[in-house]
Amino acid sequence: MAVTTSKDLTITFQRTDGNPHKITIPDYKEGITNTEIQTGAQAIVDQGAFEPDGFALAKVTGAVKTDTTKTDVVIEDAA
Repeated sequence: MAVTTSKDLTITFQRTDGNPHKITIPDYKEGITNTEIQTGAQAIVDQGAFEPDGFALAKVTGAVKTDTTKTDVVIEDAA
């Protein structure tokens, strides 16, 4: 059985039009702190580097760290 793991950090922003926008960052560093996430996410807003659908990111509204483990299940032919 093959086992794979993945780690994603999804940061949610509010755009200037009020709609949400999410950015997912794969393979976030081990031991990243909430403060590091908040600082990095705020830097994205402050830099103004992204304008999804023509709207700037206005503020950070949340972040989620997701750790996923996938295990292949062997299915043998019953015939």
